[in-house]
Amino acid sequence: MSDAAMRVSVLASGSTGNAVYVEAGDTKVLLDAGVGIRQLQAAFKEIGVSLETLDAILVTHEHSDHVRGLAALLRRVSVPVYATAGTWSQIASASEGCADLVARTIGAGVPFTLGALTCEPFALSHDAEEPVGFSLYAGGRKLVLATDLGYASARVKEVTKGADAYILETNHDVEMLRAGPYPWHLKRRILGDKGHLSNAHAAEYLLDVMGEATGEVYLAHLSQENNRPDLAHHELARALLSVHREVRERVQLYETRPDGPTPLADVGAKHSQIS
Repeated sequence: MSDAAMRVSVLASGSTGNAVYVEAGDTKVLLDAGVGIRQLQAAFKEIGVSLETLDAILVTHEHSDHVRGLAALLRRVSVPVYATAGTWSQIASASEGCADLVARTIGAGVPFTLGALTCEPFALSHDAEEPVGFSLYAGGRKLVLATDLGYASARVKEVTKGADAYILETNHDVEMLRAGPYPWHLKRRILGDKGHLSNAHAAEYLLDVMGEATGEVYLAHLSQENNRPDLAHHELARALLSVHREVRERVQLYETRPDGPTPLADVGAKHSQIS
């Protein structure tokens, strides 16, 4: 495993679009490209990284809020794309800009190396063709991206246990969703085993997987209609307090935004930001 420090910025997160930047040493990768090229360029500029220095793009699944900007991005940067066979078949058939491209196929449970980063995809329960999350390793640190999952299976918990940092789905507040304007078939999809994690289920998952090294949790993929940042924050903070006050003080909770990046920060280091 590389000794290079790992840094992360959640460039955009929410129901309208998702993208995460991770670097370790000279290795720079983008996980998902679910926002437009202009927003991606602005986000990279804000964190002080050149978009043209990317080494690879990793894709979790084919839904538009994760790949909307992929074709436009690939017209600007010539980098390999890593995706499962099922994910790429859906992207290639839906996007003219990607139809003639060939992705490097990855599989759940099969780690691979990108420069200083070791990447371990893991299968998720979501209504996509072959979706995955990622555990990333560098410099003795572990970062987990776990969004777009209806529930956290025993296998997901096993492979994501003990990370230094989590980018964790807190998609909806159940009561807001139930009382909200969505049609029932959409509510049932979101609440189902192939939908999205609620604040409460995200809190339960975090308590099951966090370890003594866990210091940062990014509250990700919030629904703009069925959640609020303060509700997600309160639910996870309450769960951490149920363990011990020292745990709550150690684990920092960070909000993410659909329209701008979080600061580029070391994974596993105490941030100056107060949660």
